[in-house]
Amino acid sequence: MKIRLLLPFLLLGLIGIASCSKSSEKPKDKPVVEVPDDPDDPGPTGPSQTLIIRFGGDSYQNSSTLELGYRKDAILLILETEPGWTATASADWIKLASYEGEAGKMGLIAGFAKNDFIPRSGTITFKSGNKTHIMTIDQSGAPQLRLTIDGIQADFVLVEGGNFLMGDSDLPESRYRTSVNVSSFYMATTETTNALWEAVTGSLPYDDLEDFEGHMEYDRPNHPVSGVSWTLVNEIFFPELRRQTEINFRLPTEAEWEYAAGGGKYKEGFIYSGSNTLNDVAWNYRNCDDKQEVGQLMPNALGLYDMSGNVSEWCSDWYIAPYQMEDGVSDPTGPATGTHKITRGGDFSEQELFGLGTCYIRYRYPIVPGCYDGCWGNSGHPDEPECFRCDKTGFRIVLAF
Repeated sequence: MKIRLLLPFLLLGLIGIASCSKSSEKPKDKPVVEVPDDPDDPGPTGPSQTLIIRFGGDSYQNSSTLELGYRKDAILLILETEPGWTATASADWIKLASYEGEAGKMGLIAGFAKNDFIPRSGTITFKSGNKTHIMTIDQSGAPQLRLTIDGIQADFVLVEGGNFLMGDSDLPESRYRTSVNVSSFYMATTETTNALWEAVTGSLPYDDLEDFEGHMEYDRPNHPVSGVSWTLVNEIFFPELRRQTEINFRLPTEAEWEYAAGGGKYKEGFIYSGSNTLNDVAWNYRNCDDKQEVGQLMPNALGLYDMSGNVSEWCSDWYIAPYQMEDGVSDPTGPATGTHKITRGGDFSEQELFGLGTCYIRYRYPIVPGCYDGCWGNSGHPDEPECFRCDKTGFRIVLAF
């Protein structure tokens, strides 16, 4: 069954014109990505600004750029030129209506629909005689998105890009502290839950795992999914999520994860994600004995929950220690190959015994992508058994653009 994404856009009325139970079945409802209801968005009562486009003399320019927020808007465009000009919009979210003002001045009211998705661009092309002016419209993305699959919701926040110092020179595996530039992206506010995993894949991953015998994971829909290998996440969950939504969801890079955990553009400077007090933001050895429902403790400045504690989280990068990045690098993705993948954030069994502990936002830990590794540290002994290393490991979702 082909499932397509619904992206409902709220079209602007222009002035002067038209004013958790177990199931083996696949989700039956179509996935929806939309902006959560915003009762504080009344919409424009008139054009928010007036722009003049001149076609004569030394002031003529053949291009311009207009930057807009995500909410619906309207701009009054006055053209200083001879009669007979034309204007054409490149996208259906840009609506044009002729305008006749005082003293016979002619122009346009350009209306822009609310953006319910990621940032987008369009153009308005003006022609007058043998001259052309192209106005590029850059509209920012919605600050929040909501994914709904089979009635299960996952909220995302826009993490605006910026620069930060990645790593910690006091940690051998995190040396050396490096200046990193990160582009904007959307990140899920919580770790992926049992309910969302089941809604996407049709089942939960615990049935064949000895470490979860006796656990009632099907009765804990709002707990983070765990016991999932990097391989399972990337070969089962994300391909199916992309098939259903036709959107390129993925794991965060290690740089994206650390930038977001530290508050992004707000640069909180906390030891843990959102606080210097572990119990305020993280489920850990001192305040629980198992993973807990997501989103119950304090979030960080971006509105992200549980980036410290609860379950550790997969990143997309291969592990290498220390970092091998040039200062000022943009959007690093780690080494091209490796044997272990990165996990971040620590889990509910961790405590601050030595140093800052694994819930520290700069701490990084490697696990083989398939999760099964030598129980004795890969000693080389012929009798060394294999142990499952991911019983407390989950992940969260990123949407980049």
